Amino acid sequence: MDNMINLEKFAGGALAEKFNVGLKEVLENIADPNTEATKKRKMTVELTFDPDQDRELSVVGITVKTKLVPNTPVATKIIIDRDGNGGIIASEYKNQLKGQQYLRVDEETGEILSDDEEDEVDIKGIKLIK
Repeated sequence: MDNMINLEKFAGGALAEKFNVGLKEVLENIADPNTEATKKRKMTVELTFDPDQDRELSVVGITVKTKLVPNTPVATKIIIDRDGNGGIIASEYKNQLKGQQYLRVDEETGEILSDDEEDEVDIKGIKLIK
C-alpha cells in the first residue's frame, strides 16, 4: 500500500511535533529518579475525523495524550505538641543525636526533665529558647 500522507509533514508538521512533545514527556518521566523505574508509561496519538455532509472534506483533530507514572511519595515524621500558651506546635522529628528520642522540659522553669530520677541529663550544648 502506498503512503497517502507523510506523517512528518501532516498538518504542517503538527502531528510530528505533538508526537515528539509527548515522547519527550514519557522519556523524562522514565529518567526521573523520583518515579518507579519499571512501571509502564503510555502515549496515545489520537486522530479524530469530522467529515462534511458531502464526504469530500474532513477536519482532522490531532491529540497526543500521555499517561505517566506519578512521583514516588516521600514520608517523614512530625512531632505535634502544645506550647505553654495552649497553641499547637509541630516540628519534624529527626534523630539528630544518637540515642536521643525526646527531651521533656518543665515549661515553668525551663529545666530539662529526665524520665528516671537516677539518669543524669547531659545538657551541654543545649540552649532553651522561650
